[in-house]
Amino acid sequence: MRLQSAVWIVCVALGGCATLRAYDDPELKRDEVAVVAGDYRFNAGSPLTLILRAVDGKPLDARYHAVELAPGEHVFVVDCRLRETQTTSRHEVSASVAPGVRYGFTAEVAPGMRGCASVQLQSRN
Repeated sequence: MRLQSAVWIVCVALGGCATLRAYDDPELKRDEVAVVAGDYRFNAGSPLTLILRAVDGKPLDARYHAVELAPGEHVFVVDCRLRETQTTSRHEVSASVAPGVRYGFTAEVAPGMRGCASVQLQSRN
């Protein structure tokens, strides 16, 4: 139990390394859900960071950088942070996810590194 607590504390300190189960059906197996991941909230100087902030109107707290979802249409709120210009822009992404697929976010940077022009959800399988 102490080890579990220590791991949880380290995860929170590192910016959320846990995955939130965001569906109600206890019968769903791992290959029947989609996993959508953003970047870790704290990183080692990455020039572009895409942080998953909310899914279907429910905010994610600092423990989580990813969610497991039932297949279907979902709405994601993603913050795009650019280190060089120290700017953050918030984007809403609507997308349909499929069972057994891992997803991540990609971004198109605006001219002059003034922020992210757009953010998209992309399969990583």
